[in-house]
Amino acid sequence: MCDSIETRPATKRSAITALIVANLCLLAALLSVCFSLPIAYAQPGGRGGEYVCVTAKPASQSYDVLYVLDPAAHKLHAFYPGLPQSKQLAQTEPRDLKKDFGK
Repeated sequence: MCDSIETRPATKRSAITALIVANLCLLAALLSVCFSLPIAYAQPGGRGGEYVCVTAKPASQSYDVLYVLDPAAHKLHAFYPGLPQSKQLAQTEPRDLKKDFGK
């Protein structure tokens, strides 16, 4: 009779411990799903009509330049603000990337 009374608290304690561990695992799984970063997909190779755009601020300038890469034509275009009164973008001569990188 004494053995069965002593094993019940130990069984109860191990069951509570197992439930606490299971709840902590479920909480960790829930937090990892809720606070995970979205997947970033790389851009596929160049196809006609698809472009890559990047802005950058040239050194000692107050404006940004818009660079547009045309992977299909292997050209890099740059656009920057023209005169303030014209409210238009000015364009530089496109760079031929095949010529620049020899590929």
